[in-house]
This record gives sequence, structure tokens and C-alpha cells, in this order.
Amino acid sequence: MLCFGKLPHPSEYVLSENIDDHITRLLTSYSVDINHGFLPYPDPLHQLPLSSKFGCWEMIMMDLSQYLHAKNIRSIILSRLKIIAIEQDDLLDEREFQRALLILAVLSHAFVWGEKPVSTYIPACLAIPWVELTRRACRPPILTHALMVLTNWKRFDLEKPIELGNIGILNGFLSGTDEANFYLITVELEYRGAKALKHMLRAQYFASNENEKELINELKMIENIQKTILNTLAKMFNEVDPYIFYNRVRNFLSGWKGNPLLPDGMLYEGISEIPQSIHGASAAQSSLIAAFDVFFNVKHDSEQTHEFINEMRRYMPLKHRQFLEMLAKHAHHLNDYINKFTSSENELRQAYSACIDQLVEFRNKHIQIVALYILAQMRKNNNNPNSSEQENDDASLATRGTGGTILMPFLKTCRDETKLQREKH
Repeated sequence: MLCFGKLPHPSEYVLSENIDDHITRLLTSYSVDINHGFLPYPDPLHQLPLSSKFGCWEMIMMDLSQYLHAKNIRSIILSRLKIIAIEQDDLLDEREFQRALLILAVLSHAFVWGEKPVSTYIPACLAIPWVELTRRACRPPILTHALMVLTNWKRFDLEKPIELGNIGILNGFLSGTDEANFYLITVELEYRGAKALKHMLRAQYFASNENEKELINELKMIENIQKTILNTLAKMFNEVDPYIFYNRVRNFLSGWKGNPLLPDGMLYEGISEIPQSIHGASAAQSSLIAAFDVFFNVKHDSEQTHEFINEMRRYMPLKHRQFLEMLAKHAHHLNDYINKFTSSENELRQAYSACIDQLVEFRNKHIQIVALYILAQMRKNNNNPNSSEQENDDASLATRGTGGTILMPFLKTCRDETKLQREKH
């Protein structure tokens, strides 16, 4: 794998090869695939070898949903797992490494959220190997978008696209069609957006060379991809039941920062005696969505958004973070060139504005989903006179996302900051 910064951005030198060939190589150097985008290529590993010393983890994963239904996941983990030391030559294969990260994250979240009351610690048999691997990955020990979405799918036919009907999840928690579809729609969304990354780099190249015609073509390609992404996101309404998502899926994605159920954070046994506060999974951890913001120079600098969105970079895979930094370094090419055209009737400005409008629509759709799948379900639970005290405590979490943000103010501010970029042009 090429090191960060090894290949120059297309705008930095006169290309001696086909631009698409260079962009393919450049993306690969950041662990980004020209066709899969931030989804891994080749496809994720389905299982670690059962004969390996990590096979005991996979054995529990096989029946995880049954243990969760039986509410005995904690005793299963504590009785069947011992501390496994991670040696330097363990899990050097990238697909095995990512599989191990996913397993330990899922088992740890199952331990915390799978029984009531919630656990305030993660046992050493999970915490010690998990923290070691996340240190190697330069990411915090928590279940992230990258783990639960990017590395948690399989294709039934490798010759067909990564889309609903041809993909399944590798692992869930309580299992079921709605839980699977929640993750799989997000996998398809990442796949649909993959080719936008190539067009972003091409657009920056043409902007740096002030090639108006080609830049317009690239922006129109990006707009069409954005429309496909929006249509994919809208599948949630038909494929995922709001009640099931709220009551059976989302709690497992929660972290222990900004979470009223774990106000003191989480103790990683065998690592530190000081509890850690770490955000849970969030859409803000998607490098794809972040790439659109970076490319269009959308600034999230308000009190509600700035700190959280910047912090979410740490939860992304390292090379994906570095890709975003490279993209941001060259975002000025597009911004500077468009500012040379003052007329709103200019075709280039119109193509640019159309892309921003699509990004605003995406955020509007996300707000609609949150209103239906979280806030409406919270109100239904709160109006239930038979709700237990624990269930009412759970409901207090619902005004926050699984990442720990206060939902509506955060999402609406993200949307409004996107609109502001439209108004600038």
C-alpha cells in the first residue's frame, strides 16, 4: 500500500498518464476503490478461521441473536472467553484485521446493551484485545459506521452490484429483516456514491486548469450521483419499520459520551481504572458524506456542529481521513474558479448550485427519517402508561443520536450550513 502523500493530486502537475488511471492509483493509495468507494475491495471477510485462536469469538457470533433473546449474553462471554494476547504477527491480513475489529465491537456492544441494566464496564476478555487492535487502527474502541456498515456485508453474486437483493449483513444483534435492511441500505448508499469521488478529483483538476466545459460535465455527473444516493436513502421508509428500528436496533449502536444512561462513561477492564467517554455510531462518521461537504467547501463552524463533526474524523479509517485532508487541501480550486463568474445565469454556477441543492435535500431527507424513526417513536413510548422506569430512561436518550448529539438542533444546523454555501454562490 502506498504511503499517504506518495502520489500528487491531479492539479499539482502535468499528467503524464490518463487522468482516470492516475485517479484510480491515487484513490487506491488512500484505501479507496474507484468502484466501491470507501467500501472495501475485495469484499469483507465473512469469518475468521475457526481453527485460529480467534475462533472462540466467531463461535459466540454464530448464535449472538439467540443469546440476546435469552438475555444471557454476559454470562456466555464471561464463561467462554479468555484474554487473548494480540501478537505483532497476528491479523496482518487487512480483511482479517477488519473482521476482528467488527467482532470485538459487536460483542462489546452486545455485552453493554444486551441485558438490563446496562453494563458500566467491558470485560477484559474483550477490552484488552479490542483496545490493542483499535490502537493499531488509530481509532477509538467503539462500534462505528466504518465497522457496522463498511465491513459488515456480503454479496450473493459477485458479478452483480452491491445493492438490496444482492447483499446481506454478516452480523446483526437481535437479527431480522428490518435490522438488516437498515445497514444494507446504508451499504448501498455508500456504493451508489462511490463514483462521485472520482468526479470530485476530476472536477478539482479541471477547475485548476480553468476548463469550464469539462468542469460543468463533472458537476452534472456528481449531481446525478447525488440523486441516486437520495433515492437509496428514501428506501428506508419502505424497508425498515420505525418501531423495530427504535426498539430493537438503535440502542446497540449507542456509545458512552453524551449518553444519559452512562453519564460516567465506560470502564475498559484491564486497560484503565478511569472510565472512558466515547461517541457511538453516527452518520457523521461516513467519509462519503464528509467528502461532499469538503468538496463543496461546506463549513460546519457553528457551536452545534463544529466540535462534533471534527471529532467524528477520528472515528473514520485512517486512510479515509487522509483522503479527506487531501480533498480539502484542493477544495479552493473549485471555489476560486466559480467565484470568477458573477452571473447567476452562468451554466457553471447553475451546475454547482444544483449539487448544493441535492446536498440540502439529502439532509432534509435525513431529518425526516429521524423525525419518524426516533422522535415519533419516543413520543409513542412516553405516552404508554405501562412503560417502566427503565423504558422512560431509555426514552430520554432518544432526543440524542446514537453518537450523542442533540438530534434536531444538530441536523437542522448541518442543513442550514449547507444552504449557506448555496447562498454564497
